[in-house]
Amino acid sequence: MRMKRYVMLFAFTVTMTVGILTWGVFSRNSVVSVSIVKVNPITVENSVTCSGRVERVTTHNVYSPFAGYVSRVYVKQGDKVTAGQTLMEIQVPSSNAGTSDSEETYQSLLNQYSGQSQTQITKQTITAPYAGEITSLSVTNQGYIEPGNPVAVISDSSEMLQVRLSVNESQISDIKAGQKAIITGVGFKNTSYAGIVKNISSEAKQVVSATGKETVVEVIVSVEKPGSDIKPGYTAKAKIITSENPNVLIAPYDAVRADKDGNEYVFRLKEKKAVKTPVVTNREFDDGFEITSGLSANDQVIANPDSVSNGTHVLPKEGAVRSDG
Repeated sequence: MRMKRYVMLFAFTVTMTVGILTWGVFSRNSVVSVSIVKVNPITVENSVTCSGRVERVTTHNVYSPFAGYVSRVYVKQGDKVTAGQTLMEIQVPSSNAGTSDSEETYQSLLNQYSGQSQTQITKQTITAPYAGEITSLSVTNQGYIEPGNPVAVISDSSEMLQVRLSVNESQISDIKAGQKAIITGVGFKNTSYAGIVKNISSEAKQVVSATGKETVVEVIVSVEKPGSDIKPGYTAKAKIITSENPNVLIAPYDAVRADKDGNEYVFRLKEKKAVKTPVVTNREFDDGFEITSGLSANDQVIANPDSVSNGTHVLPKEGAVRSDG
């Protein structure tokens, strides 16, 4: 009898031991490793990104007061000039000096060179109306010029720069003077510059793009404290901040799910379990959905919750808790 009791006790002990081990294995297998995101209030931005070209703030076109042939050019692109400095000499028939009749001037010069006219040719000079740097020169020796076309462009020699941007008509209503901008470019890829929207053109224009014609509006953005790596003529991209929204709760896109009826939800971490939590989303931002209901600051939600259901025991992966914001 005593032997039978020992056998029964041994059998019971073995059964319990196997049961405990089995339950331990089952429990470990039923816990799902997950990545956790802590939801914090952040300031989110709406922005418009557009491209353009860096230029000096002040430029001036130089025009000839009369038509004629260029006999000598005294400057070249990149030269610094002072106001009143001679830029070039041109040959003008004396009878047409002071006139802008280019057809009459051209014919007079042609007759003079062919010996069919006694018209005297006079030399006139074109001087710089402003001090600065010659950033464009559109004439050469013996070239013909007309009063309506600029012969040179003089730019302010100061270090002040701006970016002339082309903004699509679908985005221009969001842009206002005084908005902040962040300026980047491949020519100065290691630096970004702050900028301010200074001017918005009152007219739109059509340009040809890779996708066809589009209607754009020119916007001028200043470059604050430009360094030596940003130069006139470089292409640039500007991210214009159109609005800022403080204290917004953002849930990552990969954390939000919707049921067959379109009701949105997340799985919140609570007491080591995944708890299905209905949420209401509003706007979309770069980092995720704005949550207007269902979550509070510092709540932890499960990213990519496809492997869990309501009540699933979860274990945050080591180093997998990240903070949104």
